[in-house]
Amino acid sequence: MRGFSHFPRPTAAGLLVSALASMTLLSSTIQKAEALGQMVPYTGVYCQGFIDYNVWIPDGTNVTMIEAAAGLESLMALPDPCQSAMLAYGCSVAFPRPVTTGLTGQTNSYNVLFACKSTCETAIQTCQADVAFLQSHGVIPQNMTVLPDCSTPIPGTGAYPGGPFPYQPDPSCNYIPPQSTNITCSQPMTECPSPFVVDTVFQATKGLQNADNANCGCGCCLPCPQTDAFYKPGILDKGFFITDILKGISAGLALILVISYLLLPDKLQHPSNLILFAAISTCIFSAAVALSYGDPKRVQCATHQPIPTTAIVTSTSYNNNLCLAQGGWLIFGAIATTAWLSLVIVNLHLHTVWNSSWLARRAWLSHTIGWIIPAAFAAIAVVTKSIGWNNSNMCMATQDTSNALLFIPLGVIMVPSILLHIATFAHIIRITLQSEKSETVSHSTLSSGRAARISHRRHVLNAIRIQWRAAVLALVISGSILVYWAFYLVEGSKTDMSWMSTWQLCIFTGGSQEECGDKYASGHMPNFILMMIAEGLVSTTGIWIFLLFFKQSLIQEWNEMISGWACFGGRKREKEADQFYVI
Repeated sequence: MRGFSHFPRPTAAGLLVSALASMTLLSSTIQKAEALGQMVPYTGVYCQGFIDYNVWIPDGTNVTMIEAAAGLESLMALPDPCQSAMLAYGCSVAFPRPVTTGLTGQTNSYNVLFACKSTCETAIQTCQADVAFLQSHGVIPQNMTVLPDCSTPIPGTGAYPGGPFPYQPDPSCNYIPPQSTNITCSQPMTECPSPFVVDTVFQATKGLQNADNANCGCGCCLPCPQTDAFYKPGILDKGFFITDILKGISAGLALILVISYLLLPDKLQHPSNLILFAAISTCIFSAAVALSYGDPKRVQCATHQPIPTTAIVTSTSYNNNLCLAQGGWLIFGAIATTAWLSLVIVNLHLHTVWNSSWLARRAWLSHTIGWIIPAAFAAIAVVTKSIGWNNSNMCMATQDTSNALLFIPLGVIMVPSILLHIATFAHIIRITLQSEKSETVSHSTLSSGRAARISHRRHVLNAIRIQWRAAVLALVISGSILVYWAFYLVEGSKTDMSWMSTWQLCIFTGGSQEECGDKYASGHMPNFILMMIAEGLVSTTGIWIFLLFFKQSLIQEWNEMISGWACFGGRKREKEADQFYVI
């Protein structure tokens, strides 16, 4: 969670009021000055990190006077990102930017750039929720105007020739971008309301250092994993515990099917071996949960950090080797599972629609797609240290690399496969309808073309009778992967943190975690129900493969092998050439 910094205390009502109303004070000092001014270095305190230029001030004033009149110190009581947005606005208003005119023969000739309208609008957009919250809780009077009015002249510009001036358009203005200030807060916290915990590093260094700048401020931290704080207490742990159990069951059942296919006869030939490899990849994907099962924080939180920061800092490839291993494991398993199930779909289409065994003659292509390509993406993620914890209970590709290393490969593999599966079913439906309408005619009276069409219909209907398990598997699993892919592509990529400061205010004014989460985090964090649906669907992949393909014939073959009744040589019945996934 980024952009997390400062927390105002409920007792700082007067400080908050002066902070939000401070910009109205600028004109009281500046407008009394002479019309002309001078360019001086910025020597103030509160615009450090915002101002990197020599500032223009009216004659008769100095940087300290202007900074005090603007009330910039009071802005330290605001939480980020409101604090940084208001500082960017306040600094751009209080300290215009002079630029040389560059006219030949003229020295000390400057144009003065005043505050941008966009900076004013950003301050309003960023802080209006915080202001509304503070007004609703009586910290700020309801009738008090505390945010700037971007339609009025810029405060203080009446002191300049031709002024006052309106807020200026981009890029002909004094643009100062908002940024996280990370300035030592004015009132460090001595007690931290739940879900926050005390920052012992902050206490030990007397406010000079945070345990983690991204998740701590003013003596309080959001513990790892930070996303837990924005939902009902404990609900993520319970939900992911259920999906972890499903993954464990899925891995176990897939492993049983893998062993069966490896040991029992006639299971290593095409196309049955496609199911074998799909089961192996599913077992690998589901078994990745083993590294975090029972204690997700082993991979969610840092381990290569000094205690007590390990309870605060989230995992990356650099601070948790277990997270790095699980992320690579998960990327390989997810892409491999998707690839082998897609090969099942392709082979189903070729056999049903075209009566072709094209894929059977190109085993090298299947293994390249199913194993080598997934291994390449996993290796890239591990070597480039592009793995970390994001939102779930497992490590995967980092948010800025997840599209390139996981979701785009999944989409490139799965989306065409789903379209091909739809085409296969459309062909099946068409052939089925034609078969129902056809009349019984002696083959002797048929033309060769019509006889071929009838033969193809019989082939398709017979293929579906034999292949329905593969068809159902492809439909269910491809749908599950598509839901998973779509969820994390849409819900998991939410990066808007403008609500964060209001959520902090809610917590620090006595609101409960559940209440504040429902009011301010809901809609900005991944939806819990959708998250559980997406995780639950992909967690049952091995269960589906087992239910569809561990049928009675497998049990009988196991009985024959164990009891010594298995028949070889002359008693071994050859399978029909057209059989497909009959096990």
